[in-house]
Amino acid sequence: MRTILQFFLPACFVLGCCTIIQAQPGEGRGMDPEKRAEQQTANMTEKLSLSEAQAAKVKEINLKYAAKMKETRDKADGDRDAMRAAMTTIREEQDKELQTVLTGEQWQQWLKIREEMKNNRPGWGGKPKDGKKEAAPGNGQ
Repeated sequence: MRTILQFFLPACFVLGCCTIIQAQPGEGRGMDPEKRAEQQTANMTEKLSLSEAQAAKVKEINLKYAAKMKETRDKADGDRDAMRAAMTTIREEQDKELQTVLTGEQWQQWLKIREEMKNNRPGWGGKPKDGKKEAAPGNGQ
């Protein structure tokens, strides 16, 4: 009995930890469109010092396009290239609408912020958050 408990309890602990880890969505992944739009709007409001009126319009735009992106992801059926192309088109449409709400200075600032976020995103040709450059996947390093 004691041997069974010595094996069973640690195994249950490991299994429980693995289940909890897998259940945690990554930043942005698994987020519903409303939550995604809310988070993006809060980020933009803080970093661009949006007025209340701008924030309301930006949230409306972000919600509209977050829903379109979710729909595109759901319909992709594993075709990453088609999904990427559709997402690019959706992002361009969203950018056009955002430009009508943001001032020229805010828009330029937003472009810089997005570029920084892109470059700091691990696995996207940028560097991980610890500041060290990653080797590109699949290049044999």
